Amino acid sequence: MKGSIRRTFAATVEVLPEVRTFLRERAAASGLTGEATEDLLLAVSEACANAVLHSGSEDFEVEWRDHASAIQVEVRDRGTFRRRVRVASVEGPGGFGIPLMTALADRVEISEGTATDPGTRVRLTKRRADAMRAPDE
Repeated sequence: MKGSIRRTFAATVEVLPEVRTFLRERAAASGLTGEATEDLLLAVSEACANAVLHSGSEDFEVEWRDHASAIQVEVRDRGTFRRRVRVASVEGPGGFGIPLMTALADRVEISEGTATDPGTRVRLTKRRADAMRAPDE
């Protein structure tokens, strides 16, 4: 692993631009391509927004892990994960966060916090373009 850095942010909407700045700085330092940076930035921003809006936590952590073949970003809060089928006609717009993360990252892992074991963890992995190989290589 090339390096890891972790930051803690207050769980408020106002810090989300600060989180994006942190992510852009890390991506630049890691040499991540522009498209990969934008994909990862959007996916992680969604995970952070979920931590702010749904966790009930006072804060959340973002950890950037720079590996030779991929970047992993983990978002951790102290809340519980509410698994449900969303009904847009009742709850209004939204509810596309997890599908969006799945579409933008190469791997999405969610460890769901529960009432007896709080703390939801979302790990997003984006492979480096130069590490991707054709299946027959």
